Amino acid sequence: MNASLPTRRTLIGLAVVAGASALTGCAKDDGSGGKGRKQPSPIPSATDAARLGEAPPAVDTASARSTGGAWRYTHLSPEHNASYRALAVTSRDDVWLLGTREKQPFAPFLEHWDGKRWSEPAPPEELKAGGRPSSFTLAANASGEVWLVQRSEEGGQLAVFHRRGGAWQRLPDPPAVRGDRWPDGTTEGAWCVASGTHLWVNLHGKVVHWDGKRWNVPPLPFPAAALAAAPAEDGTPRAWVAGSVGTGCGQGECYPQPATARWADGAWQRLDTPSYHFPAPVPPEASATLDTIVHDPVSDRVWALGRHDFNHGEADEEPDDETIVLTGDGATWTKVRVPDLGRALTTATTAPEGTGGLLLDARTRRTEDGEIHELHKPDRLPEPSEVPKSKRKYDFKQPFDIATTRLIPGTRTVLAAGVVIFNNSSDTGNPPRRPVLARYDTEGKG
Repeated sequence: MNASLPTRRTLIGLAVVAGASALTGCAKDDGSGGKGRKQPSPIPSATDAARLGEAPPAVDTASARSTGGAWRYTHLSPEHNASYRALAVTSRDDVWLLGTREKQPFAPFLEHWDGKRWSEPAPPEELKAGGRPSSFTLAANASGEVWLVQRSEEGGQLAVFHRRGGAWQRLPDPPAVRGDRWPDGTTEGAWCVASGTHLWVNLHGKVVHWDGKRWNVPPLPFPAAALAAAPAEDGTPRAWVAGSVGTGCGQGECYPQPATARWADGAWQRLDTPSYHFPAPVPPEASATLDTIVHDPVSDRVWALGRHDFNHGEADEEPDDETIVLTGDGATWTKVRVPDLGRALTTATTAPEGTGGLLLDARTRRTEDGEIHELHKPDRLPEPSEVPKSKRKYDFKQPFDIATTRLIPGTRTVLAAGVVIFNNSSDTGNPPRRPVLARYDTEGKG
C-alpha cells in the first residue's frame, strides 16, 4: 500500500452528481478575472468515506440510492494504485469484485460482499504470484456459484477455476483452439458467461464450453465477439453469442454483416439476424458488426449492439453511419432505432437497468418506451494527497474509468466497477489510482 495515500478511514468524503465510462469532472473559472485560467472543481462536502469501505454496495435506503439519473460511488477499495477489472453479481448479498495492482499487474485480488460485510478472499493459489500477461474475468450463476477465468495474452491459454465449499478448484484445461479473430478488447462484450452448471468462454472468436463435467468446442459458423447467458429454465442452460460474418465477397470488398446464435440441444443454432446496407455507391470498407449481447431478466429479452460504419475520408459524399441495436425473444430479432449519440458506444458497459430498459453504455439510458436519457457522473472524490498544495492553473479532471457493469438480479440497481484516476495529484504523469464501485438506481418505468 502506498504510504503517501490515506487509508479508507482517512479519505475525507465524497458526494454525488453524474457518470459514464471515462467519466470526468468539469473545469471552472478561478474567478481571478484572467481569461482562460482554470482551477480544480471545489472539493465536495465531507461525507463518511469509511462507510464506502464497509457498507453494503446496494443498501435499499433513500440516502444510499443514486438520484436524478446519476451514478453514485458506493464502495471504495482498500487497495491503492490498482483497478477493478471484473464484477459478478448474483444478488444484493453476493457481489464479487476482481482487480489487479500496478505492482502485480497479472496477479488478481478479490473482494466479496456476503450481505453482512466486505471480505478479501484469497484468489487461486497459482495466480497469487502473477506471471504471464493475462486478462481475467468472473462469471456466476443464479445459485451463487462463481468461476474465475484467466486468459493469457500470448497464445490464449485458459485457466478456469470454480469456487466450491469456500475453496477454488481448477477445472481440467480446456482444449487448445486456434481462433480467427484478434484478442478481445475491453470495449467488447462479455467473454465468459454461465448458466446453471454450464460455462462458455470466448477465446479469439472460438467458444469453448464446459457442461459441468467436460469441455468441448461446438462448431460456430462465425467468429464470436460477445456472449450472454440467462438463468437455466428447468435445468436447461440458456446462452447467446454475437459477432459478424463476411458476405458479398465476390471480386470486390467484403461487407461484414451481424451474426447471432443461441444455445439449443447442446449446440449453437444460427439465428436469422437483420442485415444493414448503405445506399449505392457503397462507401469503402463498409461493415455492420455486433460486439455485445446482453439478456434482460425483467423482460426475458435479449439485446445486441454494434456499429454500421465505413472508412471515412475516402468518398466525396458519405452516408450517415449508425449504431446497431437489436432486440428479441432469444430466437428472433427486431431492429431498434436510436438517435445518433455522436460517439461509439462503450459496449463493455451495456446492461439492463431493471425496468425493461437498457443502459446503452454508462452515459446513456434507453427506457422501455424508447426515450433516451443522459446519465450523469458521480461527484469527484477529494484528492488523496497533499499534492498539489496550491491551486493548479488547470483542472486535469478525475476520470472514473468503468471496466464493466452488472444489474443486481431482482432490483433496479446497476453496479459499475472500475477505477478513479486522481490526475490533479500528480506532477509526474503517474497519478494515484483507486478501485471503486458505483451504483445507478433506475427510477420508475420511464
